[in-house]
Amino acid sequence: MNRSGSPVGFGLRLRLVLTLTLVAIFPIACVSYVIVRDEVRNVTRTIDFEVHNAALAAQGRFARLLDQRELQAVAAASSPGLRTAIRRNQTRKLERFARRNDLLLVIDGHRYGSRLSHAVTAPVQLVSGGSSIGSVAAQLPVDAVTLERVTPSTDSGVRIAFVNQDGAGQPSGTRGATLPLTGNVDINAYMPRSIETDRTNSAYMRVAEAGLLALLALMLLTFVLARPLLRTFRWTEEQASEARIDSLTGLANRRAFEEVLASEISRAQRFEHQLAIVLLDLDRFKEINDSFGHAAGDVMLRSVSHLLTSLARQGDTVARWGGEEFVAVLPETDLPGARRFAERLRRTIEAHPVGEMRTSASCGIATMLPEDTVEALLGAADQALYQAKANGRNRTESAIRTSSSAVA
Repeated sequence: MNRSGSPVGFGLRLRLVLTLTLVAIFPIACVSYVIVRDEVRNVTRTIDFEVHNAALAAQGRFARLLDQRELQAVAAASSPGLRTAIRRNQTRKLERFARRNDLLLVIDGHRYGSRLSHAVTAPVQLVSGGSSIGSVAAQLPVDAVTLERVTPSTDSGVRIAFVNQDGAGQPSGTRGATLPLTGNVDINAYMPRSIETDRTNSAYMRVAEAGLLALLALMLLTFVLARPLLRTFRWTEEQASEARIDSLTGLANRRAFEEVLASEISRAQRFEHQLAIVLLDLDRFKEINDSFGHAAGDVMLRSVSHLLTSLARQGDTVARWGGEEFVAVLPETDLPGARRFAERLRRTIEAHPVGEMRTSASCGIATMLPEDTVEALLGAADQALYQAKANGRNRTESAIRTSSSAVA
């Protein structure tokens, strides 16, 4: 038995291992640097995503609280007792009314009620005889209690703070996102430096361990004359969020709706399913803005959006089309079903005033033809809506169409 081959073979293996190790150190170091850079970038992006989402959530909760106060102001503005006190110039009654309801009244230049310090107001104009006689405003204090109510529940370590637009109250040395609330007050979501450092150090540690394990595996596999198996690296995709929600109503915006409608048309054509859309327009909405102010008009739009959402089925998509127009796509729905939905919505809107504000709706319905596109289907619904307006408003009209591919 020739034993001389064993030491030579071992020496070749050892030299091969050492050579490949020296050759591999540079690319492994380069790859580790790239991975560390991307890992740290991903940690930063994740933190930015978390704090921005937390700021958006807090901003949304604050807006809902302010909407509730604004609805209280609208209800107070329509109170018969308040109107009587204003007409009779009963200053004591106006003062009691303002303090009891935590409101701030301004009538003919006189103020009633106490203005809370560091509070955001939701004013509503008082209109008499077509002209403004003053305003009534509910107040939402910007304090620790409100901050606790708007802080989203999360265990990611994100903190929330109110800051002034001049920078007062802004946490220093932190990574955060600041979004406007109203007036000179912003909402700030931030990640404490200690948490950010822990996440970054964890990323460094993961990459360092991975690099050492890769080097060890390469040495081992080379030593046993195996081909390297470690050729894959996981890359984390960039997290991105595109605004697809209408900021006033919380419904899908026009762009998001058109994407959904295109997808639903494709699905309906592929499986030969029915599809309908309802285009809705509030009647004489300009008169509400002129009589009660644009803030009250926004409250009305939010109220209609809530009604539309509550009446829609699971699987339906509702959106704000623009201005006072709304649109709904109804999968698996024929013309009678879409008409029943539109009529139920129209009657519900008519039967649910907001304070003294009343409105009605005109609806246009269209069902999909086999060759329809997004533009064709929406155009048919728009023509039906135009017909409903021309026929007197507060009604529903359907687009009657014939498929160009139908055989006579």
